[in-house]
Amino acid sequence: MDQHINPTVREDVLPINDDLEVRYSLFLNDTVYVRPQGSWRLWTPQPFVPPTANRMIGDMQDAGVVWDLYEHVSIALAGEADYVFTGPDGEISQTWRVGCHNVENGGGYLPRDSFTRHFRNDFELCCVIRRFGRSSGANYRFEVATEAAVLSEAAIFVHYAAGPRQRQTDFNAVPGYAVDLTAGDIAIICTTR
Repeated sequence: MDQHINPTVREDVLPINDDLEVRYSLFLNDTVYVRPQGSWRLWTPQPFVPPTANRMIGDMQDAGVVWDLYEHVSIALAGEADYVFTGPDGEISQTWRVGCHNVENGGGYLPRDSFTRHFRNDFELCCVIRRFGRSSGANYRFEVATEAAVLSEAAIFVHYAAGPRQRQTDFNAVPGYAVDLTAGDIAIICTTR
């Protein structure tokens, strides 16, 4: 296995506030990265709620992968990556393509055990993560939107991860704000719990 410490060709970091940042990471083709168990321990865990609507996560849970819920977002924007998880009977593979994400129930699901990713075809992720060593005490809630919507509650920010407004962020969105998306567009909506 060809393990790289940081197998990216490019990584762009967009600070959101004192706590959060958005990272766009383009991964090196034909590399393999093992994400060690507990490497996400610095992210804020959330009360666990089993996934139901996000079948990328739900299918793996049904196959026996054990998940935890964190204050985190990962969205595939380009290319492909094979994710290999540990289930009760050994390894379980899943291919992530454009639009796959780990968000439901206000956070991002991450496997409890280590997992492996094999990157191909210019795989790119957009992630929202807590900045290293930073915490204002706020407890964030995330939603991934793929269709136009109107906010019913205020949002700290709406970040456009894919589409014509990619990498743009609108802050302090009020109720009634229109999340302007068309087919293939993706936005991340952040509120507090």
